[in-house]
Amino acid sequence: MVGPVVGMFLGVGDSVVNQVPVMLGEFGTASAERGNWSQAAEFAGLILDAGWAWAATAVLAGWWVSRRVRPAVGMLRGALAGGLALGFATTSYYGADVLFHGGAWWGVEPRLWLIAGVVLGPPLGVVGAAIGLPGRAGVVAALVVPAGAALQMAVLPPRTAGLMAEPVRWSVWIAAAVATVLVAGRSLSRSAVASPVEAGRDRLGG
Repeated sequence: MVGPVVGMFLGVGDSVVNQVPVMLGEFGTASAERGNWSQAAEFAGLILDAGWAWAATAVLAGWWVSRRVRPAVGMLRGALAGGLALGFATTSYYGADVLFHGGAWWGVEPRLWLIAGVVLGPPLGVVGAAIGLPGRAGVVAALVVPAGAALQMAVLPPRTAGLMAEPVRWSVWIAAAVATVLVAGRSLSRSAVASPVEAGRDRLGG
């Protein structure tokens, strides 16, 4: 159930925050003249609309369902959870948009994104499951989301005339840097704990 739940939260949340200016009667108003709630919604929307955020949802689902199980089982669970997360995120997003705007739900765009989610979700879920692995594999898996987020902000930054584009870019870069430091710190601490244990085993073996 984790994959569908986190996917629905992402899809519905993304659609809702994009409608906040409309709900507040500020649609069509220049970004600089909008109120604080619309500015906050624009900030959240630029993050939730980003591809790295959707990828992170699949990775999160894969990591969550793979805890405390054998690696092989975790990989299978992660793949399923990742695919379900992006599938439900896509259907929830476009379903919520239909409630706001009306019209047909099953158009070309939803189908393309649904196919992309079903194809990309499982490998991203496996990445999430791999975070719990020891050694370099776990470190590399844990760095996929922050690296992807930073890369997207550099190569494909938010294309908007609003005031929140630059704050979003810098916020994502800072968050990615912090996440990288935390992952590196966790890896070093695990290595420090493992070294005395291995040394003790060597002495006992000798």
